[in-house]
Amino acid sequence: MTLSLEPLQIVEIDIDYCDLVYGTGACTAVLGTDGAAKCFNTFKTCQDKPNFAKGTKTIRFAMNQSGIPGGVLVYPAMSGPVTTNPATINLGGSDSRTGALGKRARVTINLQDFLESDLLLDKYQSQRQSGAALASGVGYDPYGRGTFFGRLRSRFPYYVGRALRVKEGYVGQALASMVTRNYIIDEWDGPDINGRVTIIAKDVLDLADNKKALAPAASQGKLGADITDAYLGTVTLTPPTVGDDYAASGKASIGSEVVTFTRAGDVVTITGRGLSGSDAASHSEDDLFQQCYVVEGQTIPDVVADLLENYANIDPSWLDTTNWDTEAGRWLAGFDMNAVITKPTGVLSLITELCEFGVVFWWDDVAQLIRMRANRPADFDETIPDITDRASIIEGSLGSKDLTDARISRVLFWHGQIDVTGSPTGGANFRRVFVPLDASSEGPNEYNQASAFEVFSRWLGAGDDSVAGAVASRLQNRYRDIPKEIQFDVDVKDRDLVKLAALIRLDTRALQSEDGSSLPTVMQITAVDEVNSGSNLRINARTFEFSGRYGFIAEDARPNYDASSAAQKAKGTYFVGGSGVFSDGSGPYIMF
Repeated sequence: MTLSLEPLQIVEIDIDYCDLVYGTGACTAVLGTDGAAKCFNTFKTCQDKPNFAKGTKTIRFAMNQSGIPGGVLVYPAMSGPVTTNPATINLGGSDSRTGALGKRARVTINLQDFLESDLLLDKYQSQRQSGAALASGVGYDPYGRGTFFGRLRSRFPYYVGRALRVKEGYVGQALASMVTRNYIIDEWDGPDINGRVTIIAKDVLDLADNKKALAPAASQGKLGADITDAYLGTVTLTPPTVGDDYAASGKASIGSEVVTFTRAGDVVTITGRGLSGSDAASHSEDDLFQQCYVVEGQTIPDVVADLLENYANIDPSWLDTTNWDTEAGRWLAGFDMNAVITKPTGVLSLITELCEFGVVFWWDDVAQLIRMRANRPADFDETIPDITDRASIIEGSLGSKDLTDARISRVLFWHGQIDVTGSPTGGANFRRVFVPLDASSEGPNEYNQASAFEVFSRWLGAGDDSVAGAVASRLQNRYRDIPKEIQFDVDVKDRDLVKLAALIRLDTRALQSEDGSSLPTVMQITAVDEVNSGSNLRINARTFEFSGRYGFIAEDARPNYDASSAAQKAKGTYFVGGSGVFSDGSGPYIMF
């Protein structure tokens, strides 16, 4: 078939589907004993759940249009195109309109229920007709009993978190060559009395939502006896075998006190009292013994990977940890995280706090990876594509606004939590505060007012001025002046140039210099929305202000400045004398 320019969307849903055959091999179900009818190979209908062998069955839907790829079954049940609310990232965690982790991508699929013979989803469809799949021996016609979505929703109620993919391409295009966006199902409404079905899916970071994932996990063990405020020794946890849920050693909270312990079976030995700023106190039988989540000298990527994999149950293959580590090693060196989380806390909240160190995480729905980028200038070898009125921007689509609330003239970075069982968001529970301010920007010749941004961080242990100072200074540097947000549309041919979090150089008449000429401006993309499938992309971007030349300590073998190549000068840091000007007329480096 010849490829046309008519857009085509195909939605794929994966359902859990048992690989076994009823009453055969590992399946021990017996018709008439375990059920009046054979199962439908889903866990809900399984009659031998211990032996359920979970596989996957993929169901595909599209709008009723010609040119749907052959070779696979695609139900023409979509009543309209997929609608999308795109992911939005929060650069530097400074945008009060969103959480520090930004907004999750969300897609909505509207479908219409229909009659169907059940050949795809019922291994025993012919036996339903003959009666061999029913203990009564009386068969029925599946086509005339119920509807496709009505039956599916009843058989498969455990849809939350299962995979949903949106394939986007053109009529005549092979299924495998379409752009595929990956999500997980979050909501399923219908079918209603008119047969309407709505399925909502989100990006995988939704699994870290505070209602779905907590760290530390909620402990169930209780003290088996009273203990005094000075007691060091053993105590048995109840109920029996609850000790299996605890680590062999670690920290725990009892009320508002933090203790250290070791464990063997249900017996814990308390080895330290009144730790991490808490006060030792007496405790009563049946008081909760809550294991703490403890971070000691770990990088931000290490902590986030642990939270997502072990507490949000996100597939580790979706974590782009190799590139996270490279990014952190380059731009977050020395950012060592130390914290004690004493009560179950939403994973999303914890990652949001880590994003305030100047990192952003987002779901790349095409690559099927969670990405990370630091709040930083462009690297020496980073290519920034040009997006211009002439070549890319669709006429009449560009709009701009000043984000006056996003300007920052001073940062109050609170750190060094006094008592880890106390408030993580009040200045009274922190030892230190780092306050860089830009007096010039607050002065009468510029903005003539202060604009403060506060961060409360429990992740620096007893406190770390070097890290707090670096984060606060970078944030202030980037948002010293009022940032500008630009929205514009481009053709899908430019898809690879306008990816989420990427840098672009925007050359448009909407951005002018003092003399009225176009002022090419580096911006960072905060949202990408395919507003018309297969046609237009709507881009949101924000000005990217990192003034100065940034550098890093170079290798020992590096020659002096005058003998170094342009690439070496771009990558390394050189020191200049009191004049502040190198021999080629360039200014000094800024240590990042």
